[in-house]
Formats: sequence, C-alpha cells, structure tokens
Amino acid sequence: MAEDDHIVAGAAWLRPKAGRWSGFFCYPLCYPGAIFAPFSKGITSREDIFAIDRAYEVGATSFVSKPVNWRLLGYQLRYVMRTSRMEAEVRAAHDEARRAADLRESLIALLQHETRTPLHGIIGFAELLKGVGDPATLASHAGHVLDAARELNEKLRRIFYYSQASTGTLALQLEASPFGEVVEEAARAVRSLAAEREVAIELRTADEPLEIACDLRHLGGALQELLANAVAHAPAGTRVVVETARENCKAVARIRDEGPGIASNALARCLEPFAQATDAMTRPQGGLGLGLPLARSLIERHGGHLALRCAEPGLEALVALPLRAPAGQAASRSEAA
Repeated sequence: MAEDDHIVAGAAWLRPKAGRWSGFFCYPLCYPGAIFAPFSKGITSREDIFAIDRAYEVGATSFVSKPVNWRLLGYQLRYVMRTSRMEAEVRAAHDEARRAADLRESLIALLQHETRTPLHGIIGFAELLKGVGDPATLASHAGHVLDAARELNEKLRRIFYYSQASTGTLALQLEASPFGEVVEEAARAVRSLAAEREVAIELRTADEPLEIACDLRHLGGALQELLANAVAHAPAGTRVVVETARENCKAVARIRDEGPGIASNALARCLEPFAQATDAMTRPQGGLGLGLPLARSLIERHGGHLALRCAEPGLEALVALPLRAPAGQAASRSEAA
C-alpha cells in the first residue's frame, strides 16, 4: 500500500499526517443504521495520551495506528458492529416494553372510567328492585339494569374484538365484492346516528367498478367505525363526504367530516389503542378509544392501509385496499408461475 493511501473502515479514516500515521477510533452512534463515526479529524499519534484518553471518554472502543494489523482490525470492526446491533436491539426492546407499560396503564384507567357507570347502574337498580312491589316501577328499574348490562357487554366485546383483529387470530372469509356497494352498506348502517346528530352523509362513488376481495362483515365494520367517528365529530348541520376512486391500482375511499379536526401532531396517537387526541378522563364524549385502531387493524388484515389527514376544516380518513385481479388475469398469472 502506498504511503499516501487513505484507508477507510466504516466511516473512520486513517491517513498520514506530518510524517506520522493518524490513528482513528470507532464507536456506535445512537441511531439505527449508523455504526462508526470519527470523533474528530483524527488522533495524531499513539503517543498523544490526552487525545486517546479523550476519545475513550466519549465512547471510543478501539484505536488503530500504522502499521495496521488487518486481521485484528477485522475482528475489532466485527465486534463493534455486533455490539452496536445488540445495543440497538436492547433499545428497541426497552422502547417496546415502555409502550406496553403505557398501554397497560391506559387500559386500566379507561376500564375503570368506562365501566364505572354501567356497573353502578346495575348494582344500584338491583338494590332498588329488592324493595319494589309496584309492577311499573319494577319494570322501569329492570330496564335500567338491562341497559347498563348491555353497555358493559358492548365495551368488553369491543376489547375482545380488537384483540382478535390486532393479533391476527380473527378468521376472514374473503369473497369478491364491489367496493362501492361495501361503502354504501356501511353508510346505510350509520344513517340513523347521522340523523340523530343532524349530519348529512354525502356519497360520491367512482364511475368505474372497483372489485376487491374482502370479508363483508369485518371490512364493513371497519368502514362503519370510520363513518361513525366522522359523524360523532361533525357539528349539527354539516355533512360527512364519502368518495371512492381508483388510485395507483388501489380502491380508495375518503371519509371527510367538517368538524374541528385534530392537530397534526396528535394524528398518530389517534390510531393507537385506548388513546385519543384529548384526555380520556375529561373529554366530552365517552368511549374506549378503539374505533380508529380497530378500523386500522381490520383494514390491514385485508392487505390495505388507513391514514388520517387534516382536511381544513375537519379530518379525512383515507382507506386504500388492493383491487382484485380479474379472473382471466389471475388464471394467466397462476399458469405462468
């Protein structure tokens, strides 16, 4: 190797300087994909004790000088790379554990908050039933008990349903379906809620037929969750617009309301389970915070994607699903394979 050659190892340089060979040191950076980086322009020599000490203080793991023992250098570099990967894995596991702990705390707080009212209703009216002799009063109290029990059962059902959808244990029965009809059926299912809130639902379907492979019950449920969320946040007298179209070989549905919207930095949080853009304990509307996460899990189980966007005003939910290949095209592909 020539005297003036530069030797590259990772992102560190070894080069001659003032008649002596500069050393270099490597240390793993704290972000994925980066393994080595130079601390400075180089360490002037192996006798520069201050520079060497400073390098190790800030995280250096090795020091190399001329002449280079290439076999030893290779082992050192592999060790540093392996250590860096292990540290990245430990950090990822730590972050995952922290997210799981936050999720557990949110779930416990929400269950305590959301089940308190129906449980108190069941217990309170059951106590009243013991001393009631009048049939009309008895029937009224029994109706309150039944309503509270149904409310509690629905909350628990949604939790179990989300667990199945998010863990992949939910079985899907896929069949060819026109995407426009699936969207229209979901809109019909929430029209009564929209009428109660004085919100109009406006459908704008694509001119061309869009066929997808889906489980009508579960994909329809995902679209209903998105529509119900839009209606719930739309002020009275406004509308929810639903558009379907073909975009980049995908069947796309856009659901847009004219409500107050959500801050852009809170959009990702809305797709996390048991989390909402506002504090669960003080927000005006109840709920477990599972509507949007459940819709996303069901859509992803169909090979699709859900994204939230600020619509100015309001919020837009974008659903993209793969189009079903025509029967002839699918057959030709299988024969070619």
